[in-house]
Amino acid sequence: MRAVRLHKPYDLRMHDEPVPQPPAGWVLIQVKSVGVCASDVHWYRDGRIGNTAMTDPIILGHEASGMISALGEGVEGLKVGDRVAIEPAKPCMECEFCRAGHFNVCPGIPFFGTPPTDGCLRDYITWPAALAIKIPDSVSYDDAAMVEPLAVGVYAAELARISPGDTIAILGSGAIGLSVLQAAKIAGAGRIIVSEPIPARRELAVKLGAAQAVEPSELADAVAGATNGRGVDIAFECSGSDEAVRDCCEIARVLGKVMILGIPDGDTYPFVASPSRRKQLSATFVRRSNLTTEKSIERVAAGKVDVKSYASHHFPLGQTREAMDLAATKGDGLIRAVIVVSE
Repeated sequence: MRAVRLHKPYDLRMHDEPVPQPPAGWVLIQVKSVGVCASDVHWYRDGRIGNTAMTDPIILGHEASGMISALGEGVEGLKVGDRVAIEPAKPCMECEFCRAGHFNVCPGIPFFGTPPTDGCLRDYITWPAALAIKIPDSVSYDDAAMVEPLAVGVYAAELARISPGDTIAILGSGAIGLSVLQAAKIAGAGRIIVSEPIPARRELAVKLGAAQAVEPSELADAVAGATNGRGVDIAFECSGSDEAVRDCCEIARVLGKVMILGIPDGDTYPFVASPSRRKQLSATFVRRSNLTTEKSIERVAAGKVDVKSYASHHFPLGQTREAMDLAATKGDGLIRAVIVVSE
């Protein structure tokens, strides 16, 4: 089978590798669509995320969908030919955090495309059957791949405990920010203001329910005007930029909340001390998603959210480098680059 491995920053190579065989309780999945996430870009560009660095060639990609091709011994509830979304994290189910239901913070959790666990930019993967979630025929493979960022947005909205009528700012409107936006609307948020430098992303944010979508330089004035100077109840940082973290501290109201989703280029977040302390802000760091994948699939199938618009650019597996380069530059009105591994 084909597999694209990252050997070092910017060095992607196509390999011919054996098709894996599923052990008991696992399934073999023919990979269909894979979204290129900002974390993939960090690995591609830097060979590391924070204090975790790659040491061996790795296959990237965790936003994925596919079709069941074979069943390991004892698998029930799935059959060959089933179409699935793929939960990319495999919690141990034994540690104190898993036992408490906090599966996303399981220490050392294997996660597709994060060393040492190979990801989905290959023709076939094996994975536990419980983490291959059936999708209805109405949900496309692209949509199923976009369930992963949607689940992150849904989880972030749940962690924030949005109250009906809350005023919200979302800084960054890629797939994660747009997912927060749609989840916040369902949760009953009032006015939602989006900050985003890319015009196509601002336009999509308004289409999906934002009251305003402005340039980052216009955000402070937009928030002041919309809240009579009070500030937003919750600010979601979804861009990974230092400026966005600082802006969240400035625009949140007294006793407001700051939700941090973005991955920074370095390994620090630059909070502004004075407004953060004087307003007694609460900051929550969002670690992927937790127990929101099935809910996200249901919302897509019911037409309650739009993830189809995320998949703005498509590439075959042989053009993974071009997809990564575009995702790194965010050029051409990119929302999400999707790599079509197989039709």
